[in-house]
Amino acid sequence: MGIERIDGCIGCESCVLACPTDVLRINEKTKKAEIRYQQDCQVCYLCQQYCPVDAITITAGRVIPAITAW
Repeated sequence: MGIERIDGCIGCESCVLACPTDVLRINEKTKKAEIRYQQDCQVCYLCQQYCPVDAITITAGRVIPAITAW
């Protein structure tokens, strides 16, 4: 499944910057992170690791192999 939800976001953009596949974006109205492209989540946990307030919940039900550059 990947990123399940974001609760308690403070809008620091750390998760957006950490995501290698641009799954997360900052909502211009609320100034908080939102899940924009959930189907592209690679379940790498980087967004969760970089979130300073532990606002991101990830479910590892569907794991997509990470895309690497050669």
